[in-house]
This record gives sequence, C-alpha cells and structure tokens, in this order.
Amino acid sequence: MTEAKSIAAWRQRMLLRLVEARRSGDQAQEDKIIGLLIEAHVALGERRTGTSEEQRTYLLARSTGTPLPELAEVGIDTNGWPAPPGSSPARAEPLPVSPDTEERISHLFAAAGPLGDRHPLPPRYEARYRPEDGQRYRNYALPWAIWDTRENLPVAYHGDQDLAEYQAGQASEKAEARRGKPT
Repeated sequence: MTEAKSIAAWRQRMLLRLVEARRSGDQAQEDKIIGLLIEAHVALGERRTGTSEEQRTYLLARSTGTPLPELAEVGIDTNGWPAPPGSSPARAEPLPVSPDTEERISHLFAAAGPLGDRHPLPPRYEARYRPEDGQRYRNYALPWAIWDTRENLPVAYHGDQDLAEYQAGQASEKAEARRGKPT
C-alpha cells in the first residue's frame, strides 16, 4: 500500500485563507473554507487521504475529544464535525417494552434496594462457637472454630474464645492485605 500525500501544507494554506476571510469579513469564503476542511478531515478519518501519521493523529484526537491544535488556534473545534465511520456504534432507538416486562424489571430493582444499602463483605475469617463439631486435643475440648466465611468451612479449632477471635482477626487482616485492600 502506498503512502498517501500529506495534507499538512494544504491545511496550512486553507487556515491562512480562513484567517484572511475572517479579517475581511467574507462570511461566504469562510464557510466555504470550513466546508473544505471538514471534507478533508472526514476523508482523513476514513483513511482516504493524508499520511498514516496524520490519520492516526486525527483519529486519536477525535476519539479523545481533543481538537487538533492547528485548527483550535483559529477557533475551529473538530468535535462538532461528523465522526469517522466505525469510530462509535450508531445509537439505536430503544424498542418499546411490554408493561409486564417493565413491571418485572422494576420489581427486581425494588428487591435489590438502593446501592447505598450495600454492606461491605464480612471478614474472611471469624471465630464461631461450634461444640457440635466434637473437636478435641488430648481429651481437651476445642469448641471455638476459626471459620472461613468464603468457603463456609472451619480451618482450625481452639479451646479459648479470645485466642480464636484474635487469630481469626489476624488471618482476615493478612488475607485482605494479600488482596491489596486496606484493612
């Protein structure tokens, strides 16, 4: 594929003519030049003219909403120009929704409640009193379990509530730190 001819020199000449037309108050000439600039930049966005670098620069400027500097200097904002094809999907008109579907969706949102009611996840590990598990060490009962709340399984047992709560808290802090979240 051959490289297309640069439009930089042509654009510069057009911008100089635009400034002259504005100085002289020639609105018809000004509109004509702006029309030519729009046409050239649409072709640039469609990759029909300009160098590949100019095309990339223009498409990047359009996608980020940044006017081209050389056009912005003379007061032209390219964001109001037609978008290059394929740069954004066409907006489809929404289809009408049946009242039954609307009611079901509304019910789901109502059941979920407002977003502000969301509670943070519980700690990963917590101490639970579980004598029914029957855990013993050297005939000594271990009724306190350190419980993994995500897996819903016990991971260790202790005979002392304070020690079980302390170790569950430490394990939760370390698990959160490993995930990169503050404790």
